[in-house]
Amino acid sequence: MTATIKGEIKMIKMIIADMDGTSLNEKEDITKGSINMIEKVLDSGRMFFFASGRPVFGIKRKIRDAGLEGRIKYFIAYNGGVVYDVMNEKHLYEKNISFDIINSVYEIINKKDLDVCLCLHHNDTIYVTKDAEEIRTEAESNHQKMIYLENLESIKDIKFMKILLIAENKKLKNASEELRKSPIGNEIKMMFSLDMLLEILPHDSDKSVALRWLADYLNISLEDILAVGDAENDIEMLKEAGIGVAMSNAYEHVKEIADYVTEHSNNEDGLVEAVEKFVSL
Repeated sequence: MTATIKGEIKMIKMIIADMDGTSLNEKEDITKGSINMIEKVLDSGRMFFFASGRPVFGIKRKIRDAGLEGRIKYFIAYNGGVVYDVMNEKHLYEKNISFDIINSVYEIINKKDLDVCLCLHHNDTIYVTKDAEEIRTEAESNHQKMIYLENLESIKDIKFMKILLIAENKKLKNASEELRKSPIGNEIKMMFSLDMLLEILPHDSDKSVALRWLADYLNISLEDILAVGDAENDIEMLKEAGIGVAMSNAYEHVKEIADYVTEHSNNEDGLVEAVEKFVSL
């Protein structure tokens, strides 16, 4: 089946979908309907990958829990910080955030008394500067260790792909404004993945950059890719793909840039609707 968008005919060869708010329902599960759809996509000879802000460890667990282990060959983690080869268990591409930037963000947070939790993921460990219920819940569900940081000296030699700030939305907006005005403002890219989660990446890193790298690696035209998402950290990926679909539960400014908006949410197999709208299975 070919899809027509803005008068152009597109043959979809790859589908890439965000996880939280898109592939995952409110219980953080991939639904049976979505699993069946993904299997049909793969059986048709097309490719299906995830692109998430989650760490490699967390995405692998979701794939395994859905019974898709051995079928999903690659995925994008850390909001574009890593392209991961599942079969060979290695990073094909990675974009690290420098320790200098991590340290600068840490100092600005403390100096301005911004009352947010700074969080860093590395393999099965989560490093945090203060307690946050969202991170405790994530650590428990993924069986990850949580380590509280009194200073950053103990982690200066560890590679991190992104910084995550956690707090109520008003505090995060204040933090993002302070960081934007700071000397590192031009060195970072900030985006909300959820109202209480602010992602900080290197200025030249996001899901779209990783998608371009993966498409080139697999020799697939971006025009032949269908991307599905719901949040601010999906916008560039939806723009980059040949067809960008926003979920019905997406932020309004995400819907505005999408080629199509689903009628159903992530709790109602909206991902299945997005794919079946443009791909004959």
